[in-house]
Amino acid sequence: MLLRRQFCNHVSLLCLPRLLYSPPSCSPTKSSHSLSQSPSPPVVKEVEHVLEMFGDVRVDDYYWLRDDSRSDPEILSHLNLENNYTDSVMSGTKKFEEYELFGEIKGRVKEDDTSAPIRRGQYYYYMKYLQGKEYVQYCRRLIPSNDTAPSLHDTMPTGSDAPPEHVILDENVKAQSQNHSFYSIGAFKFVAYAEDTKGDEIYTVYVIDAKTGVSVGKPLVSLTSYLEWAGDEALVYVTMDEILWPDKVYDYSCYCPVFETKFT
Repeated sequence: MLLRRQFCNHVSLLCLPRLLYSPPSCSPTKSSHSLSQSPSPPVVKEVEHVLEMFGDVRVDDYYWLRDDSRSDPEILSHLNLENNYTDSVMSGTKKFEEYELFGEIKGRVKEDDTSAPIRRGQYYYYMKYLQGKEYVQYCRRLIPSNDTAPSLHDTMPTGSDAPPEHVILDENVKAQSQNHSFYSIGAFKFVAYAEDTKGDEIYTVYVIDAKTGVSVGKPLVSLTSYLEWAGDEALVYVTMDEILWPDKVYDYSCYCPVFETKFT
């Protein structure tokens, strides 16, 4: 039987415009002085570029900022100037963003919680949130009696006499190396997860044994996060082309990881 899990647990805190927040202690005079001391925004040059398609002609003066290789020094230099300008202008709200705003959002979330378990095969699968932790655990618990058919009234036992909890993957451990992952569980034997450690959405896929946590085969690099189990031990994943668009689909055998089948 096949079980599929895919989660995205990367949380981003967006910076709000200054006009949305005005600290009570700031007087109009101080605010005006602060604005007058703000650096000037970087000015991007204009280079005329004519685009024509189906008889429609348009001019894009900023087309030169497109670089699919993401390595043009001039473009990267301008982006760094933009980032530095944003950091400078928003420096007065850092305390508000990092403590007050984030604290308010976090305070609305129940930290010690467990998702509704899903019964698949011989196990209940669920996510577990821990007090004081930023990420979740992916767990499963053996069904005491697998003779009864699954129903909406299934209840996972959690008492002292219940089967022990098995933590399949702990995102808090992964987060120690600043990894962000997508997870997929297949055939109740293997776990596949895709990690993006830079935020560029270029993933490395790992397969481990669900019971032991031991790696199976070599990591698959430069992929999308799209994972799916086909059958019992075959993992389907998607590669990217040179501009990072989903490109080709591969079939990866966990028992024979050196063999791959490409679907075009």
